[in-house]
Amino acid sequence: MAYRKVNFLGKYALTNKVNSVDFIKIWSHYDSDGSGYLERRELDNFLVDFISSRHGKELTEEELDGLRNKVMMTADVNRDGKIELGEFANLLSIEENFMKKFSSRKSLSRRDFNEIFMHYDPDGNGFIEGTELLALIRDIMTKVDQRVTLKDLMDYQEVVLSVFDKNTDGRLSRKELGLLLSIQK
Repeated sequence: MAYRKVNFLGKYALTNKVNSVDFIKIWSHYDSDGSGYLERRELDNFLVDFISSRHGKELTEEELDGLRNKVMMTADVNRDGKIELGEFANLLSIEENFMKKFSSRKSLSRRDFNEIFMHYDPDGNGFIEGTELLALIRDIMTKVDQRVTLKDLMDYQEVVLSVFDKNTDGRLSRKELGLLLSIQK
């Protein structure tokens, strides 16, 4: 079986917990067909990269088959033969939901708002967009322990952008995020 030479996970310190933005980036990379699920080939690519990045070792076909079977037995909760977004979250060590530390949107201080914005804008370009926005929406939705699928995230992203993206550029500025979070900054 031929695998990519470049290990996508190599840029993530997987010995530590990944943040939600990186989690969504990792998910988006391995869900290469955008189906909302990791099918066998996509899961195999993830597992090969994961083992290589963590242990610096290559998997044999037999080891990959055994690992895939173990993952499916433990992670595929609904037994559909695919790994969905919520199930994938159980495979990676993800930091605690960043939004849980903010008890109420109405009580957010300017400092809290800035902390949220910087967390979800790790590239520092001044906008929350793409996977960053999906991560923010995921954290808002899962703050109350709601199970979320990729379809849910995409649907909510569409709604968020249609309501709060006032200049329709497909991303949220600080002001637009303030509208989403029901505060004025």
